Amino acid sequence: MTEVILFGGTTEGRLLAAALRAKALPALVCVATEYGESLLEEGGSLSIRRGRLETGEMADLFRQRKPRLVIDATHPFAAVVSENIRAACRAAGTQYLRVLRADSSEEEGDGEQLERFSDLEDLIAWLNEQPGIIFSTLGAKEAERLSRIRGSAERVWLRILPDPAGLAACQAAGFLARRIICMQGPFSRELNMAMFGAAGADILITKESGRTGGYPEKIAAAKACGLKIGVWSRPRESRGLAAEEIIRRIGEGTL
Repeated sequence: MTEVILFGGTTEGRLLAAALRAKALPALVCVATEYGESLLEEGGSLSIRRGRLETGEMADLFRQRKPRLVIDATHPFAAVVSENIRAACRAAGTQYLRVLRADSSEEEGDGEQLERFSDLEDLIAWLNEQPGIIFSTLGAKEAERLSRIRGSAERVWLRILPDPAGLAACQAAGFLARRIICMQGPFSRELNMAMFGAAGADILITKESGRTGGYPEKIAAAKACGLKIGVWSRPRESRGLAAEEIIRRIGEGTL
């Protein structure tokens, strides 16, 4: 029997996987990509399943494995995936727990440099009104939509994970290899500043990814460099627990 099924190729997912493995709790970690799998350590009580799942496939997996708990540590912007996991848990009668990222909005401060957008299309429309070089940390999944920015091939730098599939998606969307940075974060304020400077960036666009995603460091670096900042605000979630609290409960055996 599997005690816990954990979804997430995120930083929180990796930390939770390590905690489950250390506690020797029988657990299955589900990740979507080969790159996500490569960042995890399998063995002992921990096994890994790679590949995207539809809601029905998730529910079948839950019925087969009969986990006591499903933990959703997917990215805060993966709203569709989270809803699919919740629906599968309801269908299989399995307990669901969402991992919440700490809110870092208080660290942004005020100022004219920063604009917030609840929708990527609105952010793109704003970018089409702004001159200058754009540095995107939105990830490879948004490359196709970012190609709608006027002059995107010459104006936009992309920083993405070092995943061959992500790089291929960016190039297929028309972005130039010399303007694609493939690195695993999060990054320090100083390294962000160096990258913004090397790109000659005038604008930073970023998801509100929280402290775990290095969001405060990106914002601080952009402000120090005098960049305009376009923030794609994340959906607000109120039900769940922080990764640190879940890890504490795993260690105490009270999860």
